[in-house]
Amino acid sequence: MKIEYDRKADALYVHLKEEPHEIQESREVEPGVILDLNAKKELQGIEVLDVSRRFKEAELFEFAVKEIG
Repeated sequence: MKIEYDRKADALYVHLKEEPHEIQESREVEPGVILDLNAKKELQGIEVLDVSRRFKEAELFEFAVKEIG
């Protein structure tokens, strides 16, 4: 998983798969939250727009990763 933030666009992108993938479909599940799917309809990434309006700055960098398995 890789997380990128573009300050100029105020957009956050979470890459869920590390291998290169081709996005076949994007679904906006709520205004400014877009899910990117591959040809098999598998979730490849999540884009969040207007990040600075949605989250406090401190909340952006506070997250936990839990290893499963």
